[in-house]
Amino acid sequence: MRRPTLPLIGTVGVLALAVSAFTFQGPASSDQATRTSAGQMSPSLQLPGEEEDGGPAEPADYLTQKFTSGQEVTTAQIKQAVQQAKTLKPGDGTWELVGPANIGGRVTDLVVDPTHPDTLYIAASGGGIWKSTDAGNTFEPAWPSEYTQTIGALAMGSDGTLWAGTGEANPSGGGLTYFGDGVYKSTDGGKRWQQWGLTDSGAIGKIVVDPTNPKNIFVAAAGNLSGSASERGIYRLTNGGKDWRLVLPTPNNTTGGVDLAIDPTNPKRIFASLWDHQRNSGRRLYGGVGSGLYRSDDGGDTWKRLENVTGRHVADSTGTGLQSDPGLGRIGVALAPSDPNRIYVISGTTMGADKGFYVSDDGGDTFVPSGRAGGNSGFEWWFGRLWVDPKDKNHVFNADVNLRESKDGGATWAASSGPHADQHAIQWDPNVPDRVYLGNDGGVYRSDANGATRSWIHATYEPWNQSYHLAVAMDDPNRLATGLQDNGSNRTWTNTAGPSDLTQWNSYGGGDGHYVLIDPSDHNIYYECSQVGVCSRHEDANGSSRTIRFGKRASSRITTDAPIVLDPNDPSILYFGGNILERSTDRGTTFTQISPPGDFLTGPVPDEQDDKGSYGGLYSAITAIGVAKTNGNTIYVGTDTGRLWKTTDLGANWTEFTGKGLPVRWVNSIVVDPANADHVFVAYSGYREGDYAANIWETTDGGNGWQNISGNLPNAPIEMLAYDQPNDQLYAATDFGVFYNKNGKKNWKRFGNGLPNTPVLDIKITGDGKTLYAATFGRSVWQIPLPQK
Repeated sequence: MRRPTLPLIGTVGVLALAVSAFTFQGPASSDQATRTSAGQMSPSLQLPGEEEDGGPAEPADYLTQKFTSGQEVTTAQIKQAVQQAKTLKPGDGTWELVGPANIGGRVTDLVVDPTHPDTLYIAASGGGIWKSTDAGNTFEPAWPSEYTQTIGALAMGSDGTLWAGTGEANPSGGGLTYFGDGVYKSTDGGKRWQQWGLTDSGAIGKIVVDPTNPKNIFVAAAGNLSGSASERGIYRLTNGGKDWRLVLPTPNNTTGGVDLAIDPTNPKRIFASLWDHQRNSGRRLYGGVGSGLYRSDDGGDTWKRLENVTGRHVADSTGTGLQSDPGLGRIGVALAPSDPNRIYVISGTTMGADKGFYVSDDGGDTFVPSGRAGGNSGFEWWFGRLWVDPKDKNHVFNADVNLRESKDGGATWAASSGPHADQHAIQWDPNVPDRVYLGNDGGVYRSDANGATRSWIHATYEPWNQSYHLAVAMDDPNRLATGLQDNGSNRTWTNTAGPSDLTQWNSYGGGDGHYVLIDPSDHNIYYECSQVGVCSRHEDANGSSRTIRFGKRASSRITTDAPIVLDPNDPSILYFGGNILERSTDRGTTFTQISPPGDFLTGPVPDEQDDKGSYGGLYSAITAIGVAKTNGNTIYVGTDTGRLWKTTDLGANWTEFTGKGLPVRWVNSIVVDPANADHVFVAYSGYREGDYAANIWETTDGGNGWQNISGNLPNAPIEMLAYDQPNDQLYAATDFGVFYNKNGKKNWKRFGNGLPNTPVLDIKITGDGKTLYAATFGRSVWQIPLPQK
């Protein structure tokens, strides 16, 4: 049995893939530009309370105290934390990709190489950069796997230099997006990359390169959605140097740059949009007074706000157009290459509704409302992109759930059918007439008919899925199921032979795939959930399959990633977490409430966490459930409000552990020792609050006492835990990778070699104890052999 012998230790740190500054230094005034260096990383600095050999000496609550006391966490400390993660050397074994490789995941940007036929590069949200040399059919990596894999923007200069901005500027609704560590460049087609500054930008919304001088670069730095970031706004790099100049500062510390467009005939004329947006655990404010559209006519030295709209768009309920307003959300801008005086603008509201679509024929001096470009999705903060056909100024695409197309300059719109939902990137191929590439939440598509409806061809090899959860059959380690962002729930019932077998994964559930389960007593019974707890049971028999939707549940609030758990004592018993705990004894057909109604377990929704938009009702809910194998009446429950509970009589009475030194943070995972109901591990995340402390807590006495066992783990959210009880080995899936702790020893170790540097949201041990699977949020699912005695 593990004994609570670990001291409370830890150091200040942050996500490897989500490096961002926690302090905001304030923007420069509008008439004063600032500079930031892109030089080498600062020398390793000793942290307060750290021993000279780099070993941690402070209590693990040191970071939490820093946050709650409002003290600054410096850039040097963040960089030190990244180095700390690198010192945790990987153990034996090598991770191997098992897919999916045939489905595709979110593509945030793409560029076509004009000098090499059929060649393009794409940026995947959590999957790095990939290169295709066969017109977007298959892809190979063009980005180091050890670098942060979250890419927000991609551009290519006329000299062939590739520019990449790390960190995604598209904020999610119910899920997560991750942040980065600045701008990189490659001069050899993605073989080698150099970090090139803006390391405290959080996320990059757009990069544009001067078409007449590839040494002049503009970057829209979006900032950190949940934390602070000292580099926000529009930055300019000139003469191929490394000093970025802030040329368009932001008016407050919740605003960042998100879009750019440059006039190909007059590169001194640049358009830029700023976006005021922020979120915490429950509330999303995806608009504000800092949002606005700007133009520079002198290469970025000075800027003018553009808000001269004649008339009122039919979607604009306030009539404020592009003026500064608390309800002004994300703005996208594009100009027609064949007539740069034709400017198109799309805008949304704070809550994501359409606010207006505008057209200018005088270079942005004046705008007039035009057609309804948006598809009324309510997700304008997810899109905010327009693209104009380089040969036809009246042929325009607008990003939305469906790809929206206009052939009359935006007066009327229709959907270009065929591609997957949620569009993010388009570029025409200058070498092939009517060829255009599209990137969306389903991967990469190509049209050789200028984007005509039903002309889109999907790539066949693109292994960059974002996996929320994972299940493995206990009697067959090759039967896997995973829930994928915007790609439903997918399964492989065949031998996981690797990515060359593109038939191994297929869909069995839609929407955003979340929790998946496989019945340990019968692998022909399995489960899937899409967002907000829309769940079903699937049963295979005699060559056919049937689907049974979960019965009615009493919960009034359900988080996006609502947990479902099978009772380890009886797989016909299933638990579902909303704002109350619900129990089914017939595999989800019917449910019974077993916790008190209302806010008893979760607490009420705090005012500062109360979302007034379409995502209201997702916060203040159960996020983790642990059922004891030795006593089915003992259940542990954790919530997104940081509350932790236990019942030993199947819900008749409850004991709360909140306030016993435990962090008040989102509970991500609860694991109950299968041999001892009093021995429990709990993992927390403060990611949505800008708190990156590593938090794993253990009790050996049923919750009377708790010990922080985070030890030397790099400070990053702990997403999921898995416990190998026979070998007394605990595994932690984190935003830094997978780590393990043996026999309750002091130090954690990185597990295995070769796992890409992207968040790991779930891990599972096979029934035979020989393999560990990891579900990554950007690089699909991986496996590694477990050490055997």
